Amino acid sequence: MMWFRSSRYRSLRVNEKFRFKCTRCAKCCSTGPNVALTVFDVIRIAEFLGKHWRTTINDYLKVIVGDMIPFIALRGDNVCVFLEFENNMPSCRIYPVRPLRCRLYPLHLVSPSSDILDLDLWCPGVGIGSEVRPPSKLIKHYSWEVKEHYTRIMNLVLHNGYSPLKALEKVLDELWIEAEEKKPLWVRVDYIDELGAT
Repeated sequence: MMWFRSSRYRSLRVNEKFRFKCTRCAKCCSTGPNVALTVFDVIRIAEFLGKHWRTTINDYLKVIVGDMIPFIALRGDNVCVFLEFENNMPSCRIYPVRPLRCRLYPLHLVSPSSDILDLDLWCPGVGIGSEVRPPSKLIKHYSWEVKEHYTRIMNLVLHNGYSPLKALEKVLDELWIEAEEKKPLWVRVDYIDELGAT
């Protein structure tokens, strides 16, 4: 039994085509923002801005703890902190490293272990343009990041006695060192770009 299902979304499979063309209306960037980030998103954004992850969170993000789970979100009063306008056209200050959730929009993961996606019918670009398929490489990688994000943090909280914020801090510190010393694929802008976008 489903308790709640909004008519705003339509379910589709990861290989199912749908019509979409971005209209650059910035509606998705100016009605919240409530975009949840992974710890990997935070590290990529910090590196792109040339700032430490702590400074990046203090200046651009917010952390909310709900029932032992820390959520990281973009800051802004109804407008994303990274939304800018050039010649009256919206642009993203961190576009090459925008959160993977933004790259996937108007699609949303239902679960990182599911082959079902939610299509946001509220987006003006849905239903126009050519038929496209969901970006499978991006979905696969984003699913991995979401699983890793929650597994690492919640393992520290549930099994090692960390508070949610201390767990988040530890994971970010570890990934910051990994990004600087090993330059894993997930931190490389060229690799993220190869994953595609909707």
